[in-house]
Amino acid sequence: MDEYRADRPGRPASPTTAATGVQGPFAECVLCRETTEHPESHRGITLCPRCEWLEAQRSACSG
Repeated sequence: MDEYRADRPGRPASPTTAATGVQGPFAECVLCRETTEHPESHRGITLCPRCEWLEAQRSACSG
Protein backbone atom coordinates (compact mmCIF):
# COMPACT_ATOMS: atom_id res chain seq x y z
CA MET A 1 0.00 0.00 0.00
CA ASP A 2 3.00 2.27 -0.19
CA GLU A 3 2.52 2.65 -3.94
CA TYR A 4 1.05 5.92 -5.19
CA ARG A 5 -0.45 6.77 -8.52
CA ALA A 6 1.64 9.32 -10.36
CA ASP A 7 -1.40 11.18 -11.69
CA ARG A 8 -3.03 11.50 -8.26
CA PRO A 9 -0.40 12.13 -5.60
CA GLY A 10 -1.41 11.22 -2.08
CA ARG A 11 -3.89 8.56 -3.17
CA PRO A 12 -2.75 4.99 -2.59
CA ALA A 13 -3.07 2.41 -5.33
CA SER A 14 -5.75 -0.23 -4.95
CA PRO A 15 -5.03 -2.40 -1.89
CA THR A 16 -5.66 -5.49 -4.00
CA THR A 17 -2.70 -4.81 -6.28
CA ALA A 18 -0.58 -7.51 -4.66
CA ALA A 19 -3.49 -9.94 -4.29
CA THR A 20 -4.62 -9.82 -7.92
CA GLY A 21 -1.21 -9.45 -9.51
CA VAL A 22 -2.60 -6.78 -11.84
CA GLN A 23 -0.05 -4.17 -12.75
CA GLY A 24 -1.19 -0.55 -12.98
CA PRO A 25 -2.31 1.83 -14.17
CA PHE A 26 -5.76 1.20 -12.80
CA ALA A 27 -9.05 2.43 -14.20
CA GLU A 28 -11.07 5.04 -12.32
CA CYS A 29 -14.53 4.37 -10.95
CA VAL A 30 -17.15 5.96 -13.23
CA LEU A 31 -19.12 7.20 -10.22
CA CYS A 32 -16.61 8.49 -7.66
CA ARG A 33 -13.32 8.49 -9.65
CA GLU A 34 -11.45 6.42 -7.05
CA THR A 35 -9.05 3.76 -8.31
CA THR A 36 -10.58 0.37 -9.04
CA GLU A 37 -9.23 -3.17 -9.04
CA HIS A 38 -9.37 -3.23 -12.85
CA PRO A 39 -6.63 -2.19 -15.27
CA GLU A 40 -7.31 0.76 -17.57
CA SER A 41 -7.70 -1.69 -20.46
CA HIS A 42 -10.80 -3.23 -18.79
CA ARG A 43 -13.88 -2.94 -20.99
CA GLY A 44 -17.25 -1.81 -19.75
CA ILE A 45 -18.28 0.12 -16.67
CA THR A 46 -15.64 0.09 -13.96
CA LEU A 47 -16.64 0.62 -10.34
CA CYS A 48 -14.58 0.71 -7.16
CA PRO A 49 -15.45 -1.92 -4.53
CA ARG A 50 -17.52 0.59 -2.53
CA CYS A 51 -19.62 1.68 -5.52
CA GLU A 52 -20.02 -1.95 -6.63
CA TRP A 53 -21.43 -2.76 -3.19
CA LEU A 54 -23.76 0.27 -3.27
CA GLU A 55 -25.04 -0.68 -6.75
CA ALA A 56 -25.65 -4.25 -5.57
CA GLN A 57 -27.66 -2.93 -2.61
CA ARG A 58 -29.76 -0.70 -4.88
CA SER A 59 -30.55 -3.48 -7.34
CA ALA A 60 -31.29 -6.01 -4.59
CA CYS A 61 -33.87 -3.72 -3.03
CA SER A 62 -35.51 -2.64 -6.27
CA GLY A 63 -36.93 -6.08 -6.98
